[in-house]
Amino acid sequence: MLILQGMRRSGTTITYDALTQDPQLTCWYEPLAAAKQAAVGGGSGARDVDAFAEVRKAREAFFAERDMEPTDVLNDGAPKDATLEFTGGFPEIVEDYLKYILLRPEPVAAKFTRLYGKVRRVHELFPDAGFVHLVRDPRSVAVSYLFGKGRRYEKKMGPKRIFFGKCSDRSAWSSYPISELILKEYEAENLPAPTDLERVLLVWRYTFEKVHQDAAATYGERSICVKHEAYCKAPQQELDRIYALENRNAPPEAVQWAKQNLRPPSPIHAEGDKRWRRAFDRMGMTELVESVGYSV
Repeated sequence: MLILQGMRRSGTTITYDALTQDPQLTCWYEPLAAAKQAAVGGGSGARDVDAFAEVRKAREAFFAERDMEPTDVLNDGAPKDATLEFTGGFPEIVEDYLKYILLRPEPVAAKFTRLYGKVRRVHELFPDAGFVHLVRDPRSVAVSYLFGKGRRYEKKMGPKRIFFGKCSDRSAWSSYPISELILKEYEAENLPAPTDLERVLLVWRYTFEKVHQDAAATYGERSICVKHEAYCKAPQQELDRIYALENRNAPPEAVQWAKQNLRPPSPIHAEGDKRWRRAFDRMGMTELVESVGYSV
C-alpha cells in the first residue's frame, strides 16, 4: 500500500497520475474530498478522466453494504470544514471507509491533501504502508494559489505591490480558514498578521513540519520525501524511490507516462525580489525552507 500526502497545489496529482498507469495498482484520488461533481483531469488536468469516478463508486458500495443513505460524512476537511483537518484523527465511519478502500488483496495507492495532521493515526490504521510526502517549492505553491489554475489571475495579482502586499480574506483552496487555524497553532511565536501570500507560505510551513516530523516518528524508513522539482527532472528515479517502498521497480507504463506528460516547473514570479525573504522571515520559516533545499 502506498499513501501519498502533499499540500494542495504541490504537484500531488501529476505524481498520482503516473501511478494510475500501473496495471497492478488500484488507485484512489482524494478519498476524503466531497467528490460529488466530476473532476476531469483532477488537479493536474493531464488525464481526460473524472478523477473522482472510482471514489464515488466505492462510496456507493460502502453505504449500500451498511444499508445507509449516502451522506457527506466521508468528506473530511476543507472547504466543508477546515477544522476537521486539525483533529488528529477521524470519525469511526471515516476510518471504516478508509479500511474498506485501502485494505484490499491487490496493491493500492491513494493520494491525499488532508492528512497532514493525521499521520500518526494513519500509521496506527495502516502500519505496513509506504508513506510518500510530496513537496514543492513554497514560492511555486504560493504563486499557484494566488494566480489560480491556468494563472488566470496573474494580471490581477501579478504586480509586485499587490503580490507581496495584499491583505484580504481571499481563500483559494481554503487558504484563509486553514491559515487562521494554523496561526493558533503558532500562537506562542506571535507571528505578524499575514498577507495573502504569507498565508499560503504559513500553510506550507505547517503542513510540511507536521508531515515531516510525524512520518519520521511513525513510518521511519517506510517514508520518503519526493520533491516535485526532482520528479520533473528525473521521473524514473523518483518513481523508483516510491515503488521501492513496495519492493518493486517503477513499471515502464508509469515511467513512460511521466516522461511524456511532465513539464519543467514554471519560473517563479518575482524570483530574486527581497520580499520573498522578508515573507519567509515574517512567517518564521527561513531556516526550514533552506533545510529542505529551496531558495529564500
